[in-house]
Amino acid sequence: MTLDMKKENDKSIISFSDCDRIDTTNLKIIKEQLNPIILDINNNTQKEFVFDFDNINFIDSSGLSMIINIYKKLSQNDNTLHVINANELINDIFDITKLNTFVSVSTRA
Repeated sequence: MTLDMKKENDKSIISFSDCDRIDTTNLKIIKEQLNPIILDINNNTQKEFVFDFDNINFIDSSGLSMIINIYKKLSQNDNTLHVINANELINDIFDITKLNTFVSVSTRA
């Protein structure tokens, strides 16, 4: 599983390749790949971070916890976090847990 990052103006878009879920089975690998990106926030000109969940079909509580921790780190530096291309299940999970009150979530077209 790899994370792909591309930068567009003041936005970093992170997509998940070869991965259809964020859960305890792969969270360590995801965090290892995200750490350099998140640690570089203070030196980063990007103000908006976008997770493209186009390939993600499931997220468990450990994945939600990771999202919350990333959101907290970003918000300390006045950066924003968005999730795009979420499927209906992920959108429902964000809705039920109220994560969508502080993390913008858009569903697949």
